[in-house]
Amino acid sequence: MLTCKEASFLVSKKLDGKLAWREHLGLYLHISLCSLCRRYLQDVKKLRSIMRAAGKHDQVLLPESVRLSAQSRERIKQALRNVLQKMEQ
Repeated sequence: MLTCKEASFLVSKKLDGKLAWREHLGLYLHISLCSLCRRYLQDVKKLRSIMRAAGKHDQVLLPESVRLSAQSRERIKQALRNVLQKMEQ
């Protein structure tokens, strides 16, 4: 059985791409038993939907003065990719 921490990671991974069948099954079983993680999944889906809608309408969510630079965003993306690669090994 997955822990809530593992399930929350898989929720994010599921929204970003496909899960392996074992991950999908484990997440499904955990979500079916854990109301907190089930709620987390619903909240993340809703947040993603809101953010996509905002992007389609070219809404500026943050003023320029508090946004990360393109270089900083790329550095964060690379760090996340590295962590995900290590977790998948």
